[in-house]
Amino acid sequence: MAVDRGVYGIVLVITVFVASLISLISLETMVVNVVTQSPFFLYGNVHYDASLIATLLIVVFMAYVLRSRYVVIPLMVLWALTLLAPYMIYIHSLPIYNDQLGFVGEALSGILYGYVEPLQGEPSSLGHAYFTSILTVLMGVNPPIWGIVLVQSLLPIAYALPLLALPYRDTKEIALIMLVVLGAMLNPILYGRTPFAWSYLVLFTAFLYNRLNELGNKRGLGIAAIMILIIIYAAYVISDPTSLMVPIILVALTIFRREFLPLTLATMVTWFAINLILYISGSLSSVIMQLMAMIESPTNPVPSLVLPAVNPVMRLYDYAREFTVFIGFLIGLIASSVVLIDVFRRRGRVNNGLTWVTLYLVLVVLQAAALVMSRWGMVPYSMYVISALPILTLLLVRRSKWLQVLVLALAIVLVVLSPVVKWGFSVIAFPTTHDIHEALFIMSYVGNNEVCASGAHELLWFYYWLYNIDSPINYLNPTFTPSQATNCDITAVFYRAFNTYRLDITTEHLNNELNAMNNAFNVVYKDGLWTIWSR
Repeated sequence: MAVDRGVYGIVLVITVFVASLISLISLETMVVNVVTQSPFFLYGNVHYDASLIATLLIVVFMAYVLRSRYVVIPLMVLWALTLLAPYMIYIHSLPIYNDQLGFVGEALSGILYGYVEPLQGEPSSLGHAYFTSILTVLMGVNPPIWGIVLVQSLLPIAYALPLLALPYRDTKEIALIMLVVLGAMLNPILYGRTPFAWSYLVLFTAFLYNRLNELGNKRGLGIAAIMILIIIYAAYVISDPTSLMVPIILVALTIFRREFLPLTLATMVTWFAINLILYISGSLSSVIMQLMAMIESPTNPVPSLVLPAVNPVMRLYDYAREFTVFIGFLIGLIASSVVLIDVFRRRGRVNNGLTWVTLYLVLVVLQAAALVMSRWGMVPYSMYVISALPILTLLLVRRSKWLQVLVLALAIVLVVLSPVVKWGFSVIAFPTTHDIHEALFIMSYVGNNEVCASGAHELLWFYYWLYNIDSPINYLNPTFTPSQATNCDITAVFYRAFNTYRLDITTEHLNNELNAMNNAFNVVYKDGLWTIWSR
């Protein structure tokens, strides 16, 4: 029977690879309309949908029926299909989000100029640029931007491997943890300082959980373990301000395990020392300054988790994302309740689970605070997904068979929703080949002129920086009037700024805006996606 299971496993793994290959080919040839495409566009690719669902079913079958340890293979393929495969749609252009181009510039500055410039982040958070530039140079990747794409592609592996290193009892636990974390993510893993730093956080929390289970009746941490944690944390500190989460996690651990006190103090001293130096030196990039500014003068980026959309399609898209957040925290809430009930039944005897329940509560408060201050709540939510949620899920599914079935059902639903939740915004957030040509076209008219752009200002900024063009770029709100553009020498409007699922407008509204600009200014260039006017 074992031989039969092995044969079944091999056949299923081969099936997964074949289906994935067909899916990649289909995505590579897929064409999307950046002006009218809805966030549900990936559901229109039959090959991708079939591949995703087939791989998901094979994972469940191998974990629960065959109980094969080789379930790790289709699990990794499923992660790749969900977090990486849709990049193939943009592979011929620039497979980097518009809003990530500043971080790309930081890494490229190290490769092209020999020093790293803090273009989008701060001097205290350039770890991603140091790593990427050195790796790209050592590997001889050419053109250099593919080094950034390579690192972006490796990040899902950096997330997945620490999760696979948790102490599992059987294949069902492996499948559940990986499916829950994958489904609960709100976005694909983008290139930038914070996603880069999260790989350290998931490694850190997995290592701590393993150490808690290994300690048993032992007292203290070994020198090797402490050194590993300090090295991981040092890399985290120079990567992102969220490194403050590590002392918070360790404080939660220290409440229940005194042997973590020296490590907690060491990380707190390290964090404060680095940021205090920046603060004393007068650097506005100090994380201390950022925290003070966040509390004193909160911004209002209109988080989609708080304000409902007007457009029906966008509203449905928001509901899918909000449902994902709700399910993630629901799993944590159920796990926390189970652990607390267990502690109560044991009349106060604590266990390692209480540590992670404390962390869950801390992260819930952090998420709530981020939303109350009108801060984009994705960062604290993502920290929850990669730190507390995997451990809480593991604790939960070991309590009851029925709870395990419930979590599996929720995880499957989240993975099925992933194409819209993680990639719905990509249609208007990834530069296309056409965008790049238009950005280069605009550059030929720049000189010392002032350019106003709507819909592709990040891409224009990136090319201005790359080609060392020193001209101002002003961002125009998508719903602007000719009077707002009178101070601009050149006005460029990319129609996807009016994408019908982002704004409550019609094609007629868009045409009226364009006609008003045509009557007020001279058309320099016009096609199906862009119009460029000169004053």
